[in-house]
Amino acid sequence: MQCAGRFRAALALAGFALAVGCGRPTTPARPVAPNVAPRAAFIDQFDALWTRFDDVYPSFAYKRVDWNAQRARYRPRAERARSQDELVAVLIEMLAPLHDRHVWLVDPRGQAVPTYRANALTNFDRARWEAAMRDASIVRRNEIGEGLVGGYAYLYIGTWRAPVDIDALDLALERARDAQGLIIDLRTNAGGSDGTAMAFAGRFTRRAFPASYVEIRTDPRVTDVEMPLARTIAPRGPWQFTRPVVLITGRGGLSATESFAAAMRTLPQVTVIGDTTGGASGNPATFALGNGWQFTVPRWLEYGPDRQPIEGRGVAPHLAMAWDPASYDSMRDPLIDAAVGLLGERTGVYRIAPSGSADPPSRQLDVRDRH
Repeated sequence: MQCAGRFRAALALAGFALAVGCGRPTTPARPVAPNVAPRAAFIDQFDALWTRFDDVYPSFAYKRVDWNAQRARYRPRAERARSQDELVAVLIEMLAPLHDRHVWLVDPRGQAVPTYRANALTNFDRARWEAAMRDASIVRRNEIGEGLVGGYAYLYIGTWRAPVDIDALDLALERARDAQGLIIDLRTNAGGSDGTAMAFAGRFTRRAFPASYVEIRTDPRVTDVEMPLARTIAPRGPWQFTRPVVLITGRGGLSATESFAAAMRTLPQVTVIGDTTGGASGNPATFALGNGWQFTVPRWLEYGPDRQPIEGRGVAPHLAMAWDPASYDSMRDPLIDAAVGLLGERTGVYRIAPSGSADPPSRQLDVRDRH
């Protein structure tokens, strides 16, 4: 019974994650804690963090990190730490080999301190994007931008966390209901509520389907549940948008955005263009460390519908498009133009083309088919 109880707790944890989501913490500023403490307190902090990861973190084998070896190597250094800053430096060095963008520390002021930074550029230039938004008279409400681009509906979603919620997204989709095609731009969306993202995906399908799979840590004595667990998306809302959709993604798309992209790319009316997403889908929880500090631990390893891990790999687009604004002879956003061109191909109506050419924008970029 104890094993089953622990497993139910693990499932409840996964369900909780759907509602809470992930992304950088929004902890309000707290009083600054002193930088010094008894050395025994530093050892307690080290052991608490190491044990929490040992109990919860699902990706040691996938990341090929020997967690026991990390403890043996770094605990003596934690014992020699003379300040909180020195301990934090030891912890960051121990956690860095995980290469996990959902693993960070939070200082007493509420500021995130990353343990890993990916060297990847987003296929996004804010000046060009702002110019495109002005040209198209896009209406921006908080982190949602919507309007018409080249005669097609355009929806920019900058985050999946508040103030963006499913009600706001449903209203935006309602305003695009009669459009012949829809562009959804997620290039700068670093995540938020996984539940919001998956619920919105339900507005684009008329059938239920397994959108992704997640593997969570359970008691090893529980043998009657198969991992990973399927996460199913079902039709939601009074109607579904089944006309052509182009989803623009890039390395700046993380976490809940990757769950959304993995689900959407399986739908027949959706074409994903741009670049592979950032590959960070761990759904973290935050825990107290001590002396005013906190730390995060990812709680699942997510797989796409193809059963391939998203963590560290990302979600690939159907059409990978090179991002080289320097070779583009205007201040237009080349990926938005490409999306319009692709919708023109799908609907048979070409609305616009980049300056100086009558060819569809998608034919001017370096396009590699990844269907």
